[in-house]
Amino acid sequence: MSSTVVNSLTDVFRSQALAPFAARSGENEASLLRGFEASIGTMLTGLASKTGQSGFGRQVLDLINNPANDAHVLQNARTLVEHPSADGLGSKFISLLFGGNLSAITESIGRVSGLRTGTAASLMSLGAPLLLGSLMQRIRGMDSSSVTKFFSDEAAGVRGSLPEGVPLLIGSSLETVPPVATGVVPEKKSTGWIWPALLVAAAIVGLILWSSLHKPSVQTAIAWADRTLPGNVGLRIPAGKMEDHLIAFIQGPLGITDPAAEFDFDRLLFDSDSATLQPASQEQLQNIAAILKAYPNVHVKISGYTDNVGDATSNQTLSQQRADNVRQELSGMGISADRLEAQGYGEQNPVADNATAEGRQKNRRISLRVTQK
Repeated sequence: MSSTVVNSLTDVFRSQALAPFAARSGENEASLLRGFEASIGTMLTGLASKTGQSGFGRQVLDLINNPANDAHVLQNARTLVEHPSADGLGSKFISLLFGGNLSAITESIGRVSGLRTGTAASLMSLGAPLLLGSLMQRIRGMDSSSVTKFFSDEAAGVRGSLPEGVPLLIGSSLETVPPVATGVVPEKKSTGWIWPALLVAAAIVGLILWSSLHKPSVQTAIAWADRTLPGNVGLRIPAGKMEDHLIAFIQGPLGITDPAAEFDFDRLLFDSDSATLQPASQEQLQNIAAILKAYPNVHVKISGYTDNVGDATSNQTLSQQRADNVRQELSGMGISADRLEAQGYGEQNPVADNATAEGRQKNRRISLRVTQK
């Protein structure tokens, strides 16, 4: 990538954070470098594609000029690995750029880099504050037109290097020229055929990209819903997902609880073979905390499960540690500890076939059950 921002931040990541991040994630360093470059390039392209939208530029500048945005982070990148933050400016920045398409974007970055999707999400969370710190230095003193040109030039430097389908997800107009159109030079005066041919080629490439984005394994968009909780608390959540089901259950017949009604978290991410929650998990945890605050009589049980790979005793321990960490996070968000129970079940109660990778993934889960309403 020829973007000066991508190159400089990659150097920062390589020299300060790559080794500890690799040790923490268990991922290959070369893959992590590719993933980090792709993450920064994707964020720059997202900036360039949305700068012209009404109100967007002001929101970005507010984040860049926020007193909490400290350019010194560029000299202390290692601290972002050792003490990741899930609710800082970086998280707001990523949400502003990608919204409900974040999951599909991180999956694409992981796929092209050879990383787990959770690792790609963690790289994005690490790269966002570094990018904000860098931008604070680079655009200081620029007027709005200069800032827009800067973002456009930087995004042009990563053109063609982004993971397949990402430009469409972020609404970028900086697509690579289709290969079939490259180098087309008219040799005759009659050139009327060129534009139809280019349009057909572009349509074919667009169809291929669209198809890649609509494979069942890729989540291209999330339908969001606004819910109003008691106390006139507004909550924006994915429609029809875990939080929505939990709210409906709590609002159901008073006093009725169902031991079989477990609600699986669908956006919790842990480091591999670890109970360490990744920053991308915070959004759903905060939603659950908001729901529990709105219904102060509700008590819940947090259950941890694993697949059947490895030692059963180790799996039991891991499931307990993960459930305990979720309980601790919710408690730290203001939920009284006596309303939260945590238990690990290891390999027990599988919901899918452990003989398949897909089944094992479904069995590695954290569930929530209402024990009192």
